[in-house]
Amino acid sequence: MIKPERKEAISELAQILEIPCHLILQALGMLENKSGYRVWSIPKKSGGKRQIQAALWPLREIQARIAALIYPYSISEINHGFIPGRSHQTAVLPHLLANAMFCWDIKDAFSSTTKKQVLLKFRVIGFNNPLADLMADLVCYSATGKSEDGFLPQGYCSSPIIFNLVLKDIDRLLFLFAQQRDYQISRYVDNFAISTPKKEIPRQDRELVVRIVMNLSNGSYKVPEEKTSYFKVEEDKVCFEFLGLVIKGPKKGKREIRVTDEKLADHRWTIHDALEKGDFSDRKVREIRGKINYLKSVYQRQSLPLPIRIMELYFQYQQMAEVAKTGQLPLNLSGP
Repeated sequence: MIKPERKEAISELAQILEIPCHLILQALGMLENKSGYRVWSIPKKSGGKRQIQAALWPLREIQARIAALIYPYSISEINHGFIPGRSHQTAVLPHLLANAMFCWDIKDAFSSTTKKQVLLKFRVIGFNNPLADLMADLVCYSATGKSEDGFLPQGYCSSPIIFNLVLKDIDRLLFLFAQQRDYQISRYVDNFAISTPKKEIPRQDRELVVRIVMNLSNGSYKVPEEKTSYFKVEEDKVCFEFLGLVIKGPKKGKREIRVTDEKLADHRWTIHDALEKGDFSDRKVREIRGKINYLKSVYQRQSLPLPIRIMELYFQYQQMAEVAKTGQLPLNLSGP
């Protein structure tokens, strides 16, 4: 039995999102009987598994429209994730001239973002309580089916935008903190970095930025020590890693941003593994093309060529994929 205030909220949300009421009712029914998400697990690089929860239609469509609705409220000074014109690369650029850099990230960030946090932010930006509660239910996942157990699902749709909204107050305080101390600061999803052209970042400052994240989330977010990294200039050489990119060069002189050896090795292995298995499916071709385009976006920004080893391997994969698709190798296929 739907309470009158929820019926009113459903009608109001349907008008705001410009969709029929019955789709919202259908989505709520899917949540109630636990059929709103496709759930599976993928391995983590650090070990263990990460659960993915991808919303099904019409819940997926509703989440996308809610994300578009709240997007303007989610932008902050330091955030570079899921904002047009910003990226993981622009998140690294402020730290190019640093001599000390501290990075940290939130453990299990999406699953640690509770429905209560989401509801509060929806209310703060102006939605009445019944409407905010309805929206929070629609964008949160609950393994138990109980609304109060909801958290942001780990599957792209609305979660990244809503996560940005939840972190906006944290971003603002960190921005002010950085301004006061003449630090550079940036965030990409749940990855943060502060840096300075000075010799070091004092331990108390490194501890304070971590406490800001944990305290402003009322303890919901955790930043264990293994989720932090501190870099300083060593022997007048810079080698600072952040977001799978590395800032390298002399202390005084031109520095470059490149992809870390570990990420390059991961990309090479992905192509090599696909070649060994003969996987030339459309899905794998798109995945590998995406990885190569990512690398190009990093290296071309600095007018640098891609590493020859990975380009030779990719050229070989392109040839084999074309043969698998057409039965013959095209004459106009260009090499690396």
